[in-house]
Amino acid sequence: MEKARIQLIVDSCCDLTPELREKIDARVAPLKVRVAGGAEYVDDGTADIPALIADMARSKQGASSSCPSTEEYAAHMRAAEECFVVTLSSRLSGSYNAARVAADLVREDYPEKKIHVFDSESASAGEVQLALFLHDRIEQGMDFEKIIPLADAYISKMRTLFVLEDLGNFVKSGRLSKVSGLLASVLSLCPIMGDNGHGDIKLVAKARGIQNSLRKLTQTVAELTAQAEEKSLRLVLAYCNCPERAEALKRALLEKCAALREILLMPTGALSTMYANDGGVIVAF
Repeated sequence: MEKARIQLIVDSCCDLTPELREKIDARVAPLKVRVAGGAEYVDDGTADIPALIADMARSKQGASSSCPSTEEYAAHMRAAEECFVVTLSSRLSGSYNAARVAADLVREDYPEKKIHVFDSESASAGEVQLALFLHDRIEQGMDFEKIIPLADAYISKMRTLFVLEDLGNFVKSGRLSKVSGLLASVLSLCPIMGDNGHGDIKLVAKARGIQNSLRKLTQTVAELTAQAEEKSLRLVLAYCNCPERAEALKRALLEKCAALREILLMPTGALSTMYANDGGVIVAF
């Protein structure tokens, strides 16, 4: 009997390109983004990102999001005998909890199904990294139960960093006050922020101006990967409405970081755009 295939399910903050989504055969549960006085954007790959950016800039309130419904997750889970689910950080969204509830409901009707929900403790590029890690292990033919502890260990060591050129939506949504160490004076800076190892956001470094911030980001990645073997790591770089900036950053990272073997570029979807805003970049490695 042929071994059951493990299905990947991700929420839409996992910024996979259509080509990569097809390659790893990931089913996507979309989040929704709402802008006060603007439109609602379903994060299903059809959202008009420039229009969302413009709506957020016009709005005096921060954009908000809603996670996939329990039934949306459950429908994907029912279609697979074994599945792994990847969600954005449970500290940032209810997506993880919705997936956990869906898994419990599906197991009540189908107790033989194997379902595991991973809190990526990250978002965007970090979710992509985790999805690719899982896909690689599935392709190697590893058993369901053996993959789980390996993925948990991968999550614990994965690093996510990001630079926002426009902090407007962070300020409007109140998230800026939750970032440790940030003061009002940061509004004249382009801070480098990242995960704190538990899915929350922390300040990593400060720099004045976007170019200085991107150079500092490159330096930080080089320092954090200095002990890794040459050309041993994959980095995912998600970018919001700034492909030229992303290409330039990719070149700088490959030049300065010997441990990187490849860099994958991913444009942000609607949910990641809500956080990154125009010109923002996110890296995970």
